[in-house]
Amino acid sequence: MSEVTTRGRLLDEAERLFADRGYDEVPVREIAAAADANLAAINYHFQGKENLYNEVLRRRIVPKRDKMIAALGGVDQLDDTANRLEAVLRIFVTVHLEDALLGPGGARGIRVISREMSDPRHGARIILHELIEPLRERVMVLLANSAPELDQRGRMLLMGSVMGQIIHFAMNWHNMKTNPSHPAGACAPLPAIADDLETYITVVIEHVTRFAVAGAEAMRKEARS
Repeated sequence: MSEVTTRGRLLDEAERLFADRGYDEVPVREIAAAADANLAAINYHFQGKENLYNEVLRRRIVPKRDKMIAALGGVDQLDDTANRLEAVLRIFVTVHLEDALLGPGGARGIRVISREMSDPRHGARIILHELIEPLRERVMVLLANSAPELDQRGRMLLMGSVMGQIIHFAMNWHNMKTNPSHPAGACAPLPAIADDLETYITVVIEHVTRFAVAGAEAMRKEARS
C-alpha cells in the first residue's frame, strides 16, 4: 500500500469512527485496523492521534473556508445593498449546503465538527481559528455594508439562524437518503421536499436564502423604527 493511500485511508477511517463515537472513545489500534494499516503508520503520518484528529478536521474545513471566501470576493462590486445582502446570504447557504451534501463524507464532517463544537476539547481551536473566525470576519463586514441598520448582535443572530437551517436540511437529507441504519422516516421530518439531490439542494438554497433575506429586512425595519 502506497504512502498516499495509507494516509488517506487513515483519515477516512478515523473520520468515520470519530463521527460515530467521538475522539475519546476511539483507540488508535482500531483506526489502524480499520484502515488496514500498521499501528506505527499513525505516528509516521500524523505523529499521534491528536494530530490525526486535527487533520481530519482540517481537510473538511479548509477547502470550504477557501471556497466561501473566494465566492464572497465579488459581493462588494454589486450595485446596491439589497443585491449585496441577498448575495452574501445565498453564497453562505450554497457553499455550506453543497459541501455537506455533494462533498465526500459531508455527513461525517458535520457530525465530527458538531461533536467538537458541542463539547470543545481537542479540535475546537482549529475549527474556531481556521474556519469560524475567517468566515465570520468576512461575512460580518459584508453584512455591515449591506444591512447597516443591524448591529453586531443582530448580524450574529441572523447568521446563527441561517446556519441552523443549513444543518437541519443537510442532516435531513442524509438521514432520509444515505443512512440505512435509520428506519424509514426516522429523523427525516420533511421527506416530501424532493426525491433527487439536485432538486433538493436547489429548493433548499432558494428557501433558506429567501427566508433569511426576509428576516434580515424585518430586522432592518425594526432597527429603523
